[in-house]
Amino acid sequence: MPEVLRNAHFTVAVDPMARLVRVTRTAEPFDSLEQIERECMAVTAALAPVDRSAMSLLLDIRAAPGRNDPKFEEATLRLRTAAVRGFGCVAVLVGTPAGALQVRRHSREDGVDRIISDSEDELLAYLAAAPSRHR
Repeated sequence: MPEVLRNAHFTVAVDPMARLVRVTRTAEPFDSLEQIERECMAVTAALAPVDRSAMSLLLDIRAAPGRNDPKFEEATLRLRTAAVRGFGCVAVLVGTPAGALQVRRHSREDGVDRIISDSEDELLAYLAAAPSRHR
């Protein structure tokens, strides 16, 4: 899958044939709220040319350091909504039950439905079937 962005915090790859965008969060912690904003805006910019309504998004956050302090949550609400809104289907790959709970809460807060699992195979199968079920 061709990469359109790679930095210390994210890798973004787009496969037009599979109609799939994959955003992978690395284990690198953020140093500041400003860095969060800058890196998330880079992801949003990398996704700008993508016709989101024709694509599914797989967000792999298994390696992401756990964090849910209020300042972080406030800073990321707008950013994560901008990154995921508009895709035909959104799937989130988590590594822990706590991660799944946090993603469910995010879904309630930002109104973007997501399927959540710790199984990459399950999510990829779901997304492969998404064009007939979700678009």
